[in-house]
Amino acid sequence: MRHPLRLTPALALGLVACGGGGPAAPDPTAPAAALSEREQTPHMLFHFSPGDRVDSARQEAHYSFVAARLHVELPGTLQYFKYRDRDQMAALTGRSANGFAEPERLEVHSIFSWHSHEAVHVYSSLVGRPSDFFNEGLAVAWAVDPVAGRFDGTYSGEPVHDWARRNPDLLRRIEDIVTTDAFRQADEFVGYQEAGSFVEYLLESQDPGPVVELFRRGHRDDSLDAIRASFLASFGFTLLEAEARWRAFVDADA
Repeated sequence: MRHPLRLTPALALGLVACGGGGPAAPDPTAPAAALSEREQTPHMLFHFSPGDRVDSARQEAHYSFVAARLHVELPGTLQYFKYRDRDQMAALTGRSANGFAEPERLEVHSIFSWHSHEAVHVYSSLVGRPSDFFNEGLAVAWAVDPVAGRFDGTYSGEPVHDWARRNPDLLRRIEDIVTTDAFRQADEFVGYQEAGSFVEYLLESQDPGPVVELFRRGHRDDSLDAIRASFLASFGFTLLEAEARWRAFVDADA
């Protein structure tokens, strides 16, 4: 369903990054003027420019996939803001990126017609927020496309397990990058794929329950000792044991 609604001032003012700030929109009325097209689905309201398009069916299918595994339901309507390109996003939000999420506002901002990664941040926030290693790792692991029958986590278009098998020398010790500070200091291209492969392995080797429990227990600024403790409590084995199993899995198919 498409109809010409306008953003409320409250929504327009909410265009701030979920992961570390960024300037507010230069003109809080700009999104209302530019993203004037609307498409409503059972769980989402899409905002986009005239002549642009969104893939609402694919975004809804992805929500169903993730929500069933996290055992969560959106407490309201997810607002999906689709920009033509990074320049339009920068002009309307003050940020230039492929996408970002505002979990506390149930918002996804993206230059793509649908966006699995950023949406996962909104859904997983309903459970909790562990360190960025696990938070981004889950978003990469569930960058899947149920409509196309593709369930491998991907980053930059490549399944992350395939990347890990091709680049064993780039893999860091998990304990060296598992805290938020260490993860953010690592190379982003490497860190996101390693985290994605590790978390995807955890999801594949058992049901998602322990990962969900880790999200409940964890906090973004947890120390390494705190992460070790919450991991052990969630999985019943240590982070080091999990890393050894993951590396054996990666090496077996290399």
